[in-house]
Amino acid sequence: MLGMGVMLYFFANFQRVAIPGAIFNELQSDLNVGAKYITALSSMFMYIYAAGQLFAGLLADRYGGERVITFGALLFCLGSLIFPFCTTLPLLYFCRFLVGMGASAIYLSLVKILATRFPKKFPVLLGFFLLWGYAGGVVATAPFVFIVKELSWRTALIIFGAASLVSYLLFVGSKYLVKLPRVTNTPFSFRVFGELLKRKHNRNIIIYSACSFGTYYCIHTVIGKKFLEDFCRLSTETAATYIMGLSILASISAFCMALVSQFFGGRRKIFLVIAGCVAVIAYGVIVLALCFNWRTPYLVFLLFAVAWFANQGTISVPTMKDTNVPEAMGAIVSLCNGTVYLMVALLSNAVGLLLDMFEPVRNGNVLIYTNNSYLAVFILFLLLSVCTLYNACRLRDTRGENVASTTP
Repeated sequence: MLGMGVMLYFFANFQRVAIPGAIFNELQSDLNVGAKYITALSSMFMYIYAAGQLFAGLLADRYGGERVITFGALLFCLGSLIFPFCTTLPLLYFCRFLVGMGASAIYLSLVKILATRFPKKFPVLLGFFLLWGYAGGVVATAPFVFIVKELSWRTALIIFGAASLVSYLLFVGSKYLVKLPRVTNTPFSFRVFGELLKRKHNRNIIIYSACSFGTYYCIHTVIGKKFLEDFCRLSTETAATYIMGLSILASISAFCMALVSQFFGGRRKIFLVIAGCVAVIAYGVIVLALCFNWRTPYLVFLLFAVAWFANQGTISVPTMKDTNVPEAMGAIVSLCNGTVYLMVALLSNAVGLLLDMFEPVRNGNVLIYTNNSYLAVFILFLLLSVCTLYNACRLRDTRGENVASTTP
């Protein structure tokens, strides 16, 4: 059952990355619309995904992750299957609504299952879970671009939608082979989020996570491939391969960070501070490159560095677990994750608006955005990276101990 749940998370990550990032030009050409309408396909998913996190966390605390996935993954599969058959923006947005709502139930529910069934091995198992899940993001880059080139984006998405449905049916079938957790009396109230936000440490780690992962994920899923094509003048296939490299690094780092943290006695804060420093340096250099028109493919190595340190779920989630009471585990993770993807959604909209602020150059059916457009985007990312570093410095190092009673 857990294996099929992880497979569903694999496909959820695929959907997050593939649309619109991997097929940005194809969607823009087919629909004949500006960047803000294409990036809205990402933001629609992210807004619903972010809001759904709040419900998913509370429901998982009360009913158990196994039951929540059963309903949520059904919506996810329906949206995934219908999307490639749609030809108008409203219908495409509706499908992304279904996919986002369904996917929001998968991550939090699996985290709850791991924390409940394997409390002592939670950080390492979370790393394995994220490693396999993020492999979906890897497939959504160069491999997906290759499949699209051979078949078309609609046919490719039909295949992945069907595979998602098969995983869902296997999950539902395997659910009857294990004992489900009892339904608890945990109150279904949003007031718990207000109580969690009263704690300064929770606010710091939520802001840190939103700024750090939000900017990286916007590059990964929305603008990265397009930036490498337009500014660095890479081919579609080469740009997709580099974005696949980001996915691979993010996947591996999620697992490696958990092991490295354990090796150093449960230290976590230092890795979060390093992530903030790397982001400031990387985005700062890209801003300079745009100012002075340094068109070089080597800028991708700065994105690689950001990818390695930005995916710190195996560090930040255990930190939240150690600085809050066990009963609030689902609520605090859902609040943080919801805020992170709200940031991704806002950035997706902002990127579309900033790109359209300056007139693009048309090359056949493809719109190429200018240095000014990307400069506006990366200045925004640079400011958010400074916020990342500031909040990382204010976090507490728990060293694997629950210090909820002494954490402000």
